[in-house]
Amino acid sequence: MSHVLAIAGRELRSLLSTPVAYVLFAVYMVFAGYIFFLSLEFFLVQIQQVQMARLPPEQLVEIMSQFNLNDRVIGPSMGTFSFVFVLLVPLLTMRAFAEERANGTIELLLTSPLTAWEIVLGKYLGVLGLVGILVGLTALYPMLLMAYGDPELLQTAGGLLGLFLYGAALAALGCFVSSLTRSQTLAATVSVVAGLMLLLIDVVAELAGTGPGAELLRYLGIRAHFEQSLQGVITTPDLTYFAVVIIFFLTLTRTSVESLRWR
Repeated sequence: MSHVLAIAGRELRSLLSTPVAYVLFAVYMVFAGYIFFLSLEFFLVQIQQVQMARLPPEQLVEIMSQFNLNDRVIGPSMGTFSFVFVLLVPLLTMRAFAEERANGTIELLLTSPLTAWEIVLGKYLGVLGLVGILVGLTALYPMLLMAYGDPELLQTAGGLLGLFLYGAALAALGCFVSSLTRSQTLAATVSVVAGLMLLLIDVVAELAGTGPGAELLRYLGIRAHFEQSLQGVITTPDLTYFAVVIIFFLTLTRTSVESLRWR
């Protein structure tokens, strides 16, 4: 375990020692802030319109009870952030193995007393640390609402946990793709395409209609499992899904790294 943590620390320091990570964080915060406050502004405009409609008090109370910060602002914003993660996480994972292979330093790792699993887990945890930072930065926006409004704490926490698990799954996918090539650009591009396929597979399921095949596609799609968390619902099947996806891609990554020993 000490080897894994040492590699994770080295990977995290390496990623944070370049301006690329900070530029990505800054761009993400600007975009996320714009989307979040745009959603909040639309929410406030809707409330103002209802209040100006001069409805009977009973009807006004009923309509106002439907205006929920989590459902109207936080949830939709995090849904948009999930698309940004598809583009952002591959930029964090593209260096994981591709850079080592391009520089020839992967041979040093493979000839060391480290196992393939220790190398893979260490690098994955390093990237996961950056995903955690992204989710932590995302949490700043709901925290502002908590200072001036009354969003539901558990539902908000569930959405943030779902976003982290979603990012963790994309990170595992990105690490696998990075282990297959020497090109960071190719690794990022393929990871983005694969992430989009994983995110939009639900659309294919809808086109497939009903039946066992459509149900399987719906389960394989990541969006349905993520959107559950935006409602504050974290179920065992959803946790199992994310765990299986992460373990599956990390196992493929380990196999890919192990194969390099014999080339």
